[in-house]
Amino acid sequence: MDILERRIAQLEANMRQMQQELAELRQERREAGRTDEPQQTSHNMNPPPVDRQGYAAYGQPGIQGQPYPQQSMPGYPPNVNQNQPYQGQPPYAYNPGPRTPTPHQPEFNPYAYDRQQQGHTPPEPKPPVDWEHLIARVWLPRVFIVVLLLGVLWGFTAAVSAGYLTEPVRCLLGVVAAAVMYWLGERQLRSQREALGQVLLGGAVGVLILSVFAAHELYDLIPSGLAFALYILSIALCVFTALRRRSQTLMIIATVAGYLIPFLVHSTHPNAWVFTGYETVFSLAMIAVALKFEFRAAYFVAVGVLHLPLLIGYAAGDFGESRHIFIAAVFIQHAVLLGYAFFAPSLRRLDETLSLFPGYGIMALWIYTLYPFAEGSIHWRPLMLIVWALAYTLAAWGKHMQGQRAPVFAAVATSAWFLWTLDILDQSYSPAASIVVGTAGIILGLKLKSYMQQITAALVFFYGLSGTLFLVIHDILSAQTLSWVLLLIGIAVLAYVLRNTSELPISERLPDILMWADALLAIIFISQITNVFTAGLSYDFRHLVLSAVWALYAIAVIVCGIVIQRQMVRIAGIGLLFLTLMKVIIVDLPGVTVAVRAILFIGLGALGMVVSRLLYKRKNNAVPPISEETSIEP
Repeated sequence: MDILERRIAQLEANMRQMQQELAELRQERREAGRTDEPQQTSHNMNPPPVDRQGYAAYGQPGIQGQPYPQQSMPGYPPNVNQNQPYQGQPPYAYNPGPRTPTPHQPEFNPYAYDRQQQGHTPPEPKPPVDWEHLIARVWLPRVFIVVLLLGVLWGFTAAVSAGYLTEPVRCLLGVVAAAVMYWLGERQLRSQREALGQVLLGGAVGVLILSVFAAHELYDLIPSGLAFALYILSIALCVFTALRRRSQTLMIIATVAGYLIPFLVHSTHPNAWVFTGYETVFSLAMIAVALKFEFRAAYFVAVGVLHLPLLIGYAAGDFGESRHIFIAAVFIQHAVLLGYAFFAPSLRRLDETLSLFPGYGIMALWIYTLYPFAEGSIHWRPLMLIVWALAYTLAAWGKHMQGQRAPVFAAVATSAWFLWTLDILDQSYSPAASIVVGTAGIILGLKLKSYMQQITAALVFFYGLSGTLFLVIHDILSAQTLSWVLLLIGIAVLAYVLRNTSELPISERLPDILMWADALLAIIFISQITNVFTAGLSYDFRHLVLSAVWALYAIAVIVCGIVIQRQMVRIAGIGLLFLTLMKVIIVDLPGVTVAVRAILFIGLGALGMVVSRLLYKRKNNAVPPISEETSIEP
């Protein structure tokens, strides 16, 4: 309230300042009118008639201007009929002569002036931070409510040690203390003390839950069923209060406390169905309430905190044979989130992304944790992964058919297909599968114009790229060869698609950069293939064959550049030819015989001459021939 009152006072001061400035402007116009009035006094006694275009200048033709205004404005007579002569006095500062703007205000219109005529209004200064309010009214009650609870707890402990309080009396005192704190919290909220009231209400719910816990777990005064019902009523009271007061803080407290209820109920035979069923239903209920009342922070707490009690319960209890029940709880929550994101209006794209994308990642961790390897007749892990991959693919396709953008669906589908391919294939084929999935995903992202999809697919492609670069080819027909071939094809396809895309995601030079990278990777690939073929030859012949293959590859690139008429491709081929020459000089010469040196230099020299002749011939063919009829002027 203090902040609101200060804001209102500041607004009133600004309005008074604006009224004062407006009055000064009007006073200046009146003074300007009185300055010109003596020159018009003799004429104002007998005002001239008015034609349809403006005022007549006392026997002169009417001034051509805008039509006379129809509305009643200061300085103009009301309800003027332009067909009748003017019967009043002209407005202020009327000058029958030609209008000349004043030096400081050109073409000043006193009734329709803009911001430049008004003058620039300085921006409203940011109010200073009220540290007294921040400390005394916000943080002080939050800190000292903890101090108060600690003092009450210690006093309670001292009274118990002295034998003054029996077990039932202790529990009843806790209930009475919770009721008093709740009443005080409501009273503080009605007095507009929001921070203090919310702290007292949250503390009341906490004291009530602790009292029920003491009566059930510590003193064994009430059975498990009654304790569970009292816990539910406490959470319901907190949720009711949070909704009535529109308090997201109380909603978060109720959500966290509700997740902890199964751990506060003593059970000699824990049941996995009851535990996971309660946690799942409670999570869905809190998600629905948070979405309906737009409690964003409470929504994320309801979505994310479910995994913590499930993990603790699975690790603490003997639920090794009930893993299907726990994974079903995770699947149900994620399916509800996916269904809401698909059918509900897409008003919170950021919330969908933050709940679905990390949610799928956590769900995948659950799958890999509970099902570490394939066992039995049914391979559960790849089956679960492909089910979610199909679900997100159908969701993305459905949104696309509806003409709506759903980038998170496509991105999660790409990640799901990536995990599934890694799971069903051998580890040696993982890079090849990643390259295929990443290439298809990047093309899809370019078509959908989704940066999220492009980034996700690019990460998958980079995983395949990094894995392929460290592969050494030992056999021609192997997974390593397949990965290298798919990598070269994938980069070429991406360069072609990007070259035909109107809006490039990064730079216009990206297709050329990809083609240069593809050419360099091709050198590594053909070098490994050549080494496999020449593994049984001598050292000299292996270097001779490798240099020859490099030279032939350079010739092939030059010829390709000539065919497609691309100068950069021809320059790349020439650069590869010079690279081959440097390789011969630096690597091959020190370790080969003189005869091999002669063969290398003769072959490279001949190839260089052939390339030069080929490019020279192409240049001559590019010049149009001159006919005999063409006249050549000196």
